[in-house]
Amino acid sequence: MDAVTHIATPEFAIALVVSFLAAALHSTVGFGFALISVPILSLLGPVFAPVPQLLVVLPLTLAIVFRERHAIEIRSTLWIFAGRVPGAFAGVALLKMLSAAALDVLMSVMVLTGVALVSSHGSFRRTAGREFGAGVASGIMAMVSAIGGPPIALLYRNDSGPTVRANLGLVFAVGLCITISVRAAAGEVSSSEVAVGIGLLPAVWLGLRASRTLIPRVEGPVLRNAIVVIAGGAALLLLGRGALNW
Repeated sequence: MDAVTHIATPEFAIALVVSFLAAALHSTVGFGFALISVPILSLLGPVFAPVPQLLVVLPLTLAIVFRERHAIEIRSTLWIFAGRVPGAFAGVALLKMLSAAALDVLMSVMVLTGVALVSSHGSFRRTAGREFGAGVASGIMAMVSAIGGPPIALLYRNDSGPTVRANLGLVFAVGLCITISVRAAAGEVSSSEVAVGIGLLPAVWLGLRASRTLIPRVEGPVLRNAIVVIAGGAALLLLGRGALNW
């Protein structure tokens, strides 16, 4: 907890603003919380990211699932869940084997491959194999960088807004429980990170509330394009960070 006592007020204020914006985006599009918050808050110090994002996005995700529960597709999410489990353990292995820079480059390549696959198929449809593969990729990325959304979001790119948010939310909720549990068992969660996560919860709740006015403006082609742009942007951020730290 010593790390928490040394956090300056301006730093925490920045973390609150970033968390609010990230929560508003996530609650509107269906993913993106970690994409916005992790790269920025990691600059403030390791106590701010990525573990606090894993902790605060769980209640946010559960709220989204409850709100969009009518659009849940159980069969699809079961295949993704099946992939998240081996993906989480593969992520732990990669954390032990590769440097942070190498992991960033690897994660960016995975996402860019997904963006290319989805963008090159106008009638891209979900299959059991693709759902399982997206689950594995998401589990790895969530464990390594707390950014597990892009593979799943790309999978649902051609679906309606409620379907995207509901099923991404359900997958994330279960996947986050797996990721947090595995990470805690590996000794990768500290009390300081938990305290920071609790402190960010009010900003996350306000972001969820703000999404009510944003959702009607994001549907159809706007949502589909936003998914590709956000996922691709996340990949480029990871690639740039990896190249700079190589």
